[in-house]
Amino acid sequence: MALGALSLAPPAVAQQTAAVQGMITDIASGAPIADARVTIVGTVLQSTTNVLGNYRITGIPAGNVSVQVRRIGYKTLTAAVTLAEGQEFTGNYALNASVVQLEEIVVTGTAGDQRARSQAAQVAVLDVAGLRQVQPTPTVASDLQSRIPGVSVTAASGSSGASTQIRVRGASSISLSNEPLLYVDGVRVTAQGAPQFFTGGQSYDRLNDIEPDDIESIELVKGPAAATLYGADASAGVIQVITKRGRPGSGKFSQSVSVDYNAINKNFTPRTNYGRCSPAQVADTNRILCFKQPAGTLVSDNPLLRQGAFRTGQTVGLNWSGRGGGQNYGYYTSLNRETENGVLPNNGFDRSGGRLNFNWIPTPKLTLDAGIGITVSRTDLPDNDNNIFGWLGNAQLGSPLTRTKDSTGPNGWFGIQRDVAAMMAINNQRYSHRSIASFTANFAPRANFTHRLTAGLDWVREEDRRFLPRNARGSYPINTGQISEDRRGVERHTLDYLGNFQHDLSDKLVSNLSFGFQLVETREEQVFATGEGLTVNSNNTVSGAASTSGGQDWVMQRSIGFIGQWQVALNNRLTGQVGLRYDNASSFGQNTHWVVLPKVGVSWVASDEPFWHVGPVNTLRLRAAWGQTGRIPQAGASLTTLQSLPYLDASGVSSGAVPLNPGNPNLRFERGSEFEAGFDAGFMKDLIGVELTFFNKTSKDLLLQQPLPPSSGYTQGGPAAGNPIGGFPFINVGKLVNRGLEISAHAVPVNRPNVSWDVRVGANTLHNEVTDMGHGVDSIPPFGILNRVQTGWQLGAWRTHKIVSVDTTTGVVVVTEHNVFAGNVLPTFEGNVSTNLTVMRNLRFYGLIDTKRGHKVRNFTDFFRETQLVRSNNRLDTLQLSKVERLRRYGNPNAGLSIPAFITDSSASGLTVNDVQDAYIQDATFIRLRELSVSYTLPQRWARMLQATTATITLAGQNLALWTKFQGFDPEVVSNALALYNRDDFFTQPPVRRYVIRMNVTF
Repeated sequence: MALGALSLAPPAVAQQTAAVQGMITDIASGAPIADARVTIVGTVLQSTTNVLGNYRITGIPAGNVSVQVRRIGYKTLTAAVTLAEGQEFTGNYALNASVVQLEEIVVTGTAGDQRARSQAAQVAVLDVAGLRQVQPTPTVASDLQSRIPGVSVTAASGSSGASTQIRVRGASSISLSNEPLLYVDGVRVTAQGAPQFFTGGQSYDRLNDIEPDDIESIELVKGPAAATLYGADASAGVIQVITKRGRPGSGKFSQSVSVDYNAINKNFTPRTNYGRCSPAQVADTNRILCFKQPAGTLVSDNPLLRQGAFRTGQTVGLNWSGRGGGQNYGYYTSLNRETENGVLPNNGFDRSGGRLNFNWIPTPKLTLDAGIGITVSRTDLPDNDNNIFGWLGNAQLGSPLTRTKDSTGPNGWFGIQRDVAAMMAINNQRYSHRSIASFTANFAPRANFTHRLTAGLDWVREEDRRFLPRNARGSYPINTGQISEDRRGVERHTLDYLGNFQHDLSDKLVSNLSFGFQLVETREEQVFATGEGLTVNSNNTVSGAASTSGGQDWVMQRSIGFIGQWQVALNNRLTGQVGLRYDNASSFGQNTHWVVLPKVGVSWVASDEPFWHVGPVNTLRLRAAWGQTGRIPQAGASLTTLQSLPYLDASGVSSGAVPLNPGNPNLRFERGSEFEAGFDAGFMKDLIGVELTFFNKTSKDLLLQQPLPPSSGYTQGGPAAGNPIGGFPFINVGKLVNRGLEISAHAVPVNRPNVSWDVRVGANTLHNEVTDMGHGVDSIPPFGILNRVQTGWQLGAWRTHKIVSVDTTTGVVVVTEHNVFAGNVLPTFEGNVSTNLTVMRNLRFYGLIDTKRGHKVRNFTDFFRETQLVRSNNRLDTLQLSKVERLRRYGNPNAGLSIPAFITDSSASGLTVNDVQDAYIQDATFIRLRELSVSYTLPQRWARMLQATTATITLAGQNLALWTKFQGFDPEVVSNALALYNRDDFFTQPPVRRYVIRMNVTF
């Protein structure tokens, strides 16, 4: 009844309006085009085509109007139509394929004329809905991986539900996050998913809260040149997720049902442990491997394979969505369910959710859009990485010499009885409930005067739980049992207004004056408790423990900014813009006031000039932009605070306080400035497109902790001590640059009725360098074990004593006197090639290959197994490595009290294997066959047998092949997913291989 009431209009209004309906098709193949956006120019009226290419728009004022059709991958079409009162006009339009999208509307980081041709800075647009038709990617992060030049996505591990790292144009901060901001339908949402309890290094992924099938597209702002309108916290870029909308005026309801099944393979073989039998072990009847063997026999064991620790993981997903609309409203709704079991027994991800988007057009001047997405999930992360309870660490540091018939002792594992059953009993769980709500009103009282108001809420409730069961065998330091609970709530409110006034200064000059504001408020509360000493494992509650402890945190942070932009276009070809944002934030120091963030840019479509006659180059746009934004300090970093602690006096226990954070009243945000310039070119009637961009991003006033003398009462503290804002004060020092080239090419070599083929190539370079540390300081101590922040080096670059010479006769290995540069942690080159071939309209093949080069990863797994707890065949068997390589790794074989393993080249002082890790900081260059798929759309007569409109079956594979010189499991792993720039492989589960089958049916 409510929907019907909304579609009614008084008879007098109906007589003054008309409607347009029709079909949108591909001009070459004749195939219908789904998800094309059809709008009535100068109004807020629009619709989206369904899978058959059909659309319908009602409530159009009678008279002369322009119908405009847009779709990613096609040229924008505009048609003039004259409508009589009450007329139902049929407009069937065919679009030409085009890889140059100058008429595309970009909403992220733009104001005024939002067409791509008018934007001075590049905003990348990813057609997620189109991508998922050929490649059913498992997560939003994998949608971004190797698709956009300048955007580096790294899957930190192969654990289900674990997070990924996203870097846009390098790293811009030393102490703050380098992850881009995340928006959903104009509402800022929380992207970080740090675990509240230590699991070894991996983190939860908040992007998993978003169902990929609900996404229409993703827009990505890469840096300050384009992100100025997002204020003082956007220097690392902005990701905007745009969800699917309804189809007003269609009068039809379509449904889509998809079923996914993934088979997940661990994609690696764990290292085998080796040991040489001693005479005592040879004589011990209880020793399975050594008994009756000759002394010195090399025996081996692989506990993970022996006990069958790994399983074939699987994902089962079910998604239903409905889409449609009436005369003046549209809706999109979905329900989804996904269950994934990882390859380790206590690893899994489970998600249920739904979305409802509703758009209403009460008048041709006003549209109202509202949406809400709700997700309930559970993630179980296994212990791994730098963790004594980790699966890979326990197994690959175990000794085969401890294998016994009665299974006493470690029995081949690192710890006593720390076997598969014991590790399976450890639970690391996160229960999450998340709701993302948005409301947008677009009001155009006049065709040249528009207003947009967006309000929204990101509401998150999380419960983290870590349970180590009571164990009479004594296999844990806390063998009486431990239970830890953490309840966390986050509310992030967004209020955003943008107005625009367009005025014709002359018949050639058009002015757009934009103005607005943005308010973001974040509230976070946390309650946590730990109990130790359980009577029985079934009573695993904090209140049931013998001793308990707990605490509570509460944080609120606000930021507000006012924006203004003036844009002037000459002949719809040359566009210039100047703008600024005026910002303040509650985390600034009390002596720091409002900051001004300017921007300026120009865009020139040279190919539209009358003089343009340049052979095959039919489209050319030149662009350049400069802008500023930054990174806001953590909440509370500027405040002087104390920490309450109990103390004992004659009267008993009383409450006292000790210094916690000295604060800094002059604390400012990190300011990022960026210049970018480039061109967009189209060749051969826009069937070949090239985008080239040069960027130079400078970040200054970087935040670092300033050491204080012990007499101050403040200690180091900080993130390494588990206190993000405690310890030494943050000060603004330092400067770094990121610069490089980004290039992407898209070609459609064949576009015929029965065959179409397109190819995409993308690449980018990156030069990241710390240029100033302030106050004459050249470097600061390592962030991690071997990473250093030093002027002239890449941020967090590797450093160690490098090997100078190796003498295979004497065994002497000479190294540099001091720690020197040993390699970059960020790739200096990334590239990808993808292709899509469609045969007979219904058979599609897709593939993606990518590469990363110019960086190194420390193979800390092999270092530990070969030099600390020796379990590697490389160390124990002298025939496994060449003599030169053995000396590089282990130094002089005669090393002892008087002979060092390594000597320096100038002072000849001695060093140990811990000082010289040159051989383990390894080239991480790789080429990966990232994705392959084949999709078959059933003939319509077969689909009709299912009472369906279309039916498609997709077979796909992900992470299918890897070519690399890196000697660890995988060069993409990161043993600490939250590390700002550390790249270690330390007993980290590598990315898995997936085989996917998907069935999608529309009705």
